[in-house]
Amino acid sequence: MKGILPSFLKFNTASDLIRIGRDFDGGYLISKSDLNASECLIGMGINDDWSFESEFLKNKEIPLLAYDASISKTIFFKKIVKSIFRIDNPRLLLHWIRVYFAYKKFFVGNRQHIEKFVGLNASGAHCTMDEILSKTDSRKLFLKIDIDCSEYRILETLIKNKERICGIAIEFHDCDTRLNEIKHFVEKIGLKLVHVHANNWAPIRIEDSLPTVLELTFSRHANIENESFLPHKYDMPCNKLSNEIKLEFAK
Repeated sequence: MKGILPSFLKFNTASDLIRIGRDFDGGYLISKSDLNASECLIGMGINDDWSFESEFLKNKEIPLLAYDASISKTIFFKKIVKSIFRIDNPRLLLHWIRVYFAYKKFFVGNRQHIEKFVGLNASGAHCTMDEILSKTDSRKLFLKIDIDCSEYRILETLIKNKERICGIAIEFHDCDTRLNEIKHFVEKIGLKLVHVHANNWAPIRIEDSLPTVLELTFSRHANIENESFLPHKYDMPCNKLSNEIKLEFAK
């Protein structure tokens, strides 16, 4: 499969990109320099996969603020109970047992899981980016953002607080209808765009071959190469059963 990127996403690759997180879906390419400079990791969108956060902290043990209201110890325990009755799929029970105990082991001490969705200023299980930033006085933050279209709700706050950010790995959804917002962010965030990857779970728009979900990496500290590499040697398709999307830039 081929995808065509708009010209404003042209970038030069960081010389120290590493893959953090599991193979296929859940891993991101980030700058090792940004990881080393970070003093706090903020993960937005966790689900049952915190492999990015886990590997990041294996490289540098710093405080973690992880946001996702769709999961909790109680929710994982309920999934175990429900899967007991799925005699047609015994692996499901083993999966949720592993997730439950892995969750209990990982989220301890200064690794906090906050049961809130990010982006919407609303009561209940919601919080804004301003609220998140108020939880830490660190000026060396690394952000991982995968919050299913709510990313657009927090972009202006990120721009206003760009001096506090070392690096960002962010997944942009519905790119076909939100290109202007993405372009504005790329131009205003004040960090270097060092990598782009297309999520092959999402479709490609037929008329211009635009991937509709893109993963972008921004860096403050990386040394930059004189060219871009697409795909990068550490890239993997998100859906391992489908071919990687080979990216090119619009002429």
